[in-house]
Amino acid sequence: MDVLSWILVAIRWAHALAAVAWVGGSIFYIMVLRPSRRRMQPDAPEYGAAIGAEFRSLVNTAIGVLLLTGVILSLSRLTADTVTAPYVGVLVAKIILALYMFYVVRFLRPHIYTEEMAEGRGRWDRVRGRLTNTTAVLITGVVVIGLSDVLDALFERGLGT
Repeated sequence: MDVLSWILVAIRWAHALAAVAWVGGSIFYIMVLRPSRRRMQPDAPEYGAAIGAEFRSLVNTAIGVLLLTGVILSLSRLTADTVTAPYVGVLVAKIILALYMFYVVRFLRPHIYTEEMAEGRGRWDRVRGRLTNTTAVLITGVVVIGLSDVLDALFERGLGT
């Protein structure tokens, strides 16, 4: 392997690590932290705020790494002669879903807290809450990781391996 190949391996590793950190952290939040916060004493709201601030820092870092490495990896693969139309279609779907996640977390989540939304809100607020809550972002992240595997399989099939 030449130096460029090793650099691309490092970039792929950083991309995967950022995705796993975000999605894995979301799983931990949903399965462990959120249930434990519900059982905590009501006089410890600063604990939840501290956890949220730290996790937001992790997610913001992951978003930056995913954007930078994703652009590099996409350009690297799209310049190959073996790229097919299905590959491009799956890549576009992955990019759209990833951008949806970035938008929700970066711009919508600081302003709405769907887990704490009152039931009496309007229909649009309930729909928006379901599409932007932590669980919806997690499911989207799992789908995006799955699409990465589909892209790898499509690329390898194009190589004839």
